[in-house]
Order: sequence, then structure tokens, then C-alpha cells
Amino acid sequence: MRVEYGIKVGSLKPIRAFSRSLARASFANVLTLAAVLLGLLLSVIFTAFYFNQAYKAYQSSAYDNGIQVAQLISDELANQQTQAIETAVGHTLAGRAEILSPTGDLLHGAMTDEARARADSYPLVHEGQTIGTLTYAPSAVFEPPISYWLAALICLGVTFLSGMTMRLFALTVVDYVGQVTRLVGDYSLVDDNRQKVSKFAFAEFRQLALATTRATRRVSKELETLRATARLDERTGLINEPAFLDELKLAMQTLVPGVQTVLVTIEVQPQNQHADTIGLSLPSEAYAIVSERLRMFASQAAMKHGHLPSEWILGSLFSEQFALLIKGGSSKDEIAAIIRELLGEFRVPLQINGQSVPVVLSGSIVLVPQDGDSLSKIMDRAQATIDDLRLKSRTGFAFYSPKLERQRDAKLKLESELRQAVLEDRFVPLFQPKIDLKTGQICGAEALARWQLENGRLVSPSVFIELAEESGLIGKIGDQIMHKACIEAAKWSQEGYPVSVAVNVSPKQFEDENLSETILDALAKAGLSPRQLEIEITESLAIQQPERVRDVLEPLRRLGIKLAVDDFGTGHSNLAVLTQIDFDVFKIDRQFLMGTPQDTQANAIVDMIVSMATTLEMTIVGEGIETEEQAAFLYNRHCDIGQGFLYSPPVSAVAFTEMLKTQPFMLRKKSA
Repeated sequence: MRVEYGIKVGSLKPIRAFSRSLARASFANVLTLAAVLLGLLLSVIFTAFYFNQAYKAYQSSAYDNGIQVAQLISDELANQQTQAIETAVGHTLAGRAEILSPTGDLLHGAMTDEARARADSYPLVHEGQTIGTLTYAPSAVFEPPISYWLAALICLGVTFLSGMTMRLFALTVVDYVGQVTRLVGDYSLVDDNRQKVSKFAFAEFRQLALATTRATRRVSKELETLRATARLDERTGLINEPAFLDELKLAMQTLVPGVQTVLVTIEVQPQNQHADTIGLSLPSEAYAIVSERLRMFASQAAMKHGHLPSEWILGSLFSEQFALLIKGGSSKDEIAAIIRELLGEFRVPLQINGQSVPVVLSGSIVLVPQDGDSLSKIMDRAQATIDDLRLKSRTGFAFYSPKLERQRDAKLKLESELRQAVLEDRFVPLFQPKIDLKTGQICGAEALARWQLENGRLVSPSVFIELAEESGLIGKIGDQIMHKACIEAAKWSQEGYPVSVAVNVSPKQFEDENLSETILDALAKAGLSPRQLEIEITESLAIQQPERVRDVLEPLRRLGIKLAVDDFGTGHSNLAVLTQIDFDVFKIDRQFLMGTPQDTQANAIVDMIVSMATTLEMTIVGEGIETEEQAAFLYNRHCDIGQGFLYSPPVSAVAFTEMLKTQPFMLRKKSA
């Protein structure tokens, strides 16, 4: 047996085993005792609450019984029904009730001391007067219900199970902790072994520290990789919009006085010779090619203009746009030169999937801080510049101008006023007469929308129609014009002038699935015959959506509503449209009358239209007539109807009614 410091090590083993067992048991017992005490406390609280609720229910029941007894006795006492009172108090409620006078004298009954201890007093009231007091005790003494004792038993059972569960948990924890503490416990009683333990412990801790350090470094590298990946746009390989905005924000925070930063937003679109370029998108495969070309351009142009490559930051924006941030000073002339070089870089078509795709560039140029002192302002103004280019169907690059802000504010104000006008039903039709060129008589009218202000002034559609279409208000405006035009036409018929009225339907209105119902509803409410209504659509709508036009208007046409194609002759594929849609009326666009009779090409087109319409038995309307020569030109070509300022501008319904009565128009027939 080994002896250290006078102590026999072998003799210590029982002591060590006992101490470990004691410690193990103590920890488990403490946790078990804590769980039991907590369970008992919760059990006491629960059972006390349950007891209190049961006692309250007992009290409530007793009180209700007392009230009922008091009400009964009050009536009997007031009517001096002594026998009934004695029967009730002396027999039914014997020992549990007594009646006192208002002065406290005993009138009837007598209570036992045991009943008096649990009794309550109830006033005896008759016709608002207190005539006595009833002291009444319930028949039964309160005893907790059986469910109370059952709940208490369940709580004790749960407490026992909680203690056992906690003990098992504590023993499990001790087993795991013991594996860590056992080495220290085995050597802690011998001083010579403390250094050994210490060395062992420090070695383990050093290994743990090294492992933790390695793991931390590995996690840091992974986080850096994730951050870098999170900053990139997968499609283009450039930094994404959040990362680019961070760069722009940082550049704004570190601006040197007198030195500006330039933000260039770039849109790359396929060039299409047969359609507007604005609004077209590149195929998804093209963005990686475009980004690589932009990257090469930025690298070369930065050095050419004396900038560090790090001062030129390229990014990809969510709206399929690219962005270039140029830090450091650049004059407008230098910026213009950079843009020209950029445009030149993309004169060479892109090669996408073996195909050559020519592209065009457009975008905005915003100067920082000249054009804005905050990130939101800078980005808003960049987008406003792009939106202005789109609105004007332009490509190329444009510098931001404060004028755009004023235009946008004016547009927002106008839109707000327009919405209010729609709510207030402030859109009215004016009527331009249609003249039978053979008789000179009014044969109809075209309803033209006007916005009537509160002061009565009328606003031309050139001010609001485009905005109404953009904001989705054109449908409601069209509905108001349709209903009011039908009402006025019905009035003309009632006064003996059954002329037709033509109402324009815009392409946006045609998107409304309820268009047919709206038209029929307007006819029904006005009491207007369908034969007196003419629907005008543009030639472009008929060409772009022939099936939709046919599906919507053909059922209306079968009811008697006439169908007219407006601005005929300005579009394409007119003959194809004629074969798909049965029009009743052709309206020759005014541009063909502007040069008559000298414009031989326009004359030939008019002759062709008249010939086609005559063959198809359609009515021909020449609009935009301003001179007698133009009227004679159409008359000599057998055009049926004329419309224009030669006869009258658009007038109010009242003025048009007066025209119907006077019929002032007579055509002086001239030979061509």
C-alpha cells in the first residue's frame, strides 16, 4: 500500500467512494426535494383556489335562496298574514330564520346559535318601504365537494411523479458531470497530484482552446464567403442592389468638399425595328454577357480617364438595370465622353445562343451631392429620369433635371384632382354634329369627353386622357360619358329628332369584362333605341385585338348598335381587319384631308377607302373638315357624312338641340 504525506492511499478508497455517492445522492435529493416542494406549493395553490370557487358557489346559492325567502315574507308581512309567516318561519324554516321589526324587535321565529353563525340578513321591503329584516341561514353546512378531494389527490400524484422524474434527470446529469469531474476528484486529496491534475487540465483546456480557435476561424471564413456571396447577383456576377446601395451610401458619407460622385443607371434593350424598343427585355442569358462587357469597359475607361479601378463600381439592380458609380471628380463634359464611349462599346451586337442581337442603351445620370443629399433622393431622381425617357419613348442617356420633379408633382396633383372629379361625376359630353353631305342636314353627333371644373370651365381631353389611361380612370370616365350621351340622345328623340350619337371606346375600356353590360345599362336607363347608338373604336385596336373586338361588339351589333372604325387609313393590314369584323361606318382620318385637293397621294388613299366602303355597303364619314374645298372634295367622291369645324365645334347638349331645330347647314356643291 502506497503512503503519501503519511496517508495510506488505499485506505482512502472507501472514503472517496462514500463521498462521491453522498455528493451524487445529495445533488439528486436536492433537485427532487425542490421539485416536490414546488409541486406541493402548486397543489396547495390549486386546491385553495378550487375550495374558494366552491365556497363562493355555496354562498351565491345561499344568498339567492335568502332573497327569494325575503321577497315572499315581505308580501305576507305587509298584508299581515301572520299564520302564513308562522308556518314558514316556525315550521318550514324553524331554527334557521327570524323576523325583526325596523326597530330590532323580534316579530317571528327564533334561530339556533349554530344557524346564527352562518346566517345573513335581508331587508324586507314593500312598495319602497323597509318593513323589517329577515335573518336567514341556509339549510346545509358548507362541505367541499367530492371533486375537490379528487383534484387534491391528483395534485399529490402529479407532485410525486414530478419528484421521481426530477430525480431521474438529476441522476443522469450527475453521471455526465461525473465523467468530467472524476479525474479531478481522484487526485484532489493528494498535494503531489494537484500539479499533475493542473497540467492535465491545462492541456485539455489548451486543446479545447485550439479546437475552438480553429472552429472560429473556419466559421469566420465561411461567414466571409457567405457575405461575399450574398453581395453578388447570381445572374450577372456583379454586386447586387443592396450591396451597391451600401457602396453608394458609403461614397456619400465620405464625399470630399467640391468633388462630386456620379451615378449612372443603365438599361440594355434589344433593338427591334418593328416595334418600340422601350419596354423590351433581354433574354436571361444575355445579362451575363452584358455584365462582362460592362466590366471590361469600366476597367479600361477608368484608367483612360485617370481614375483608379476601385473608384468605378458596377452593380446590378432589381429592375433589370445596371448601375455604375464613379467616385471622384468628373465634369459634365467628361461624363458625356464616358457615355459616348459606353454607347460605342455596345454598337457591336451581342452573341446569344449563336444569334446576333443588336442592343440599344438608355439610362440616367445623377450628380452627387448636386442632385440630392440622401440615398432615397438620389435613387428616386435616377428612376424619375428613366421614367421620363420611357414616357417620351426615347433611348440614350439624360442628366437629371429639377424640371422632372416639378413635372412629377404636377402630374400627381392632376391625378388627385382627376380622381376627385370622377367621384363627383364631373365629366360631361360635348356634341359635334355630323352632316349629311347630300342634304346638309344634321344626321347625328359624336360625343366628346370634357372635364367640367367647379367654376364651369371645360378641360380638353388632351390634358387628362393620357393620365386617365395610365391611372386606370379612363373606364369610369367613359362610363359617365356613355350614360350622359345616351340620356341626351333620348331627349332628342322625344323632341322629334331621332338622330344617332357616336361614343368613343378606348383600348383601356375594352379591357373591362363588363363593357357590354355597361353599354346596355346606359341604353336601358336612358330609354334610347340601340339603333341610335354608334360605338367608335380606333383602327389600331381593331388590328391588335380583332377577336376581342368581334366577341364584345358583334352581339351588340346584332341588337342594332352600329360599329364604327375611327382614324381609318392610318394603320396596317386594313384589308385583313375588314374580313374579320363587320363595321358599319368608316371614319376617314383628318390627315388625308389636310392637303386636299393638291395632295394626290392622299386623294388616292381616300378614293381607295371610299371604293372599299361602297363595295362593302358601309357608311363613310370624313372628319376634320375645316374648309368648303374639303367638304366638296368628299362630296364629289360620294362620301356620306362630314364632320368638322366647318360646321361646328363640339357644343353643349342645349346648343346641339337648338341646331337640330334650326338645321343651319347647307352645302354649296362644288365640282372637284
